[in-house]
Amino acid sequence: MVEEIAYRRAGEADIDVLAGHHRRMFEEMRATTGLSLQSTCCGPECGTTKPLAQITRPADFEGLERAQREKLALQIPDGTCIAWIADYNAKPVGSGGLSILQTVPVPEDPSASIGFVHSIFVQPSMRRQGIASALIDLLLDHCREVGITRVQLNSSESGREVYAKKGFQSLEQVMIRWL
Repeated sequence: MVEEIAYRRAGEADIDVLAGHHRRMFEEMRATTGLSLQSTCCGPECGTTKPLAQITRPADFEGLERAQREKLALQIPDGTCIAWIADYNAKPVGSGGLSILQTVPVPEDPSASIGFVHSIFVQPSMRRQGIASALIDLLLDHCREVGITRVQLNSSESGREVYAKKGFQSLEQVMIRWL
């Protein structure tokens, strides 16, 4: 891990950085794989991937960034979304978020609260130095502190190895429908 990296909890002043990283994450996924969350239900391994040309919903990266900014403006102050930023020489080079969602209790977890890890992004020049791993650890530590035992996420292919090392497992039964 790079010694000059400093990690800090994001605040309202960091919303533009967080929304920008969120957008860059999706732009990069689309540019490198052609896939998005709407083009596959559970990843290429389940055989349901559609070619990019078959996607009927066009990507709106400006709208995505604007919507993420609005979400964070509401949820960072009320604590339903927390985020961490990795700074290198006092400049943000990575970030990651955790939204606290209300869902249905399950037999293994009678709580209705889950953590949803999202928006893990590290600038390309700073990758493979443990930054994403450290951000995930900070988010998981927060879950433990507030008593959340169920944590979910959606992963890009490039993120799967990092998440697997943190104990995340793929589930094949997840389904999605776009309306």
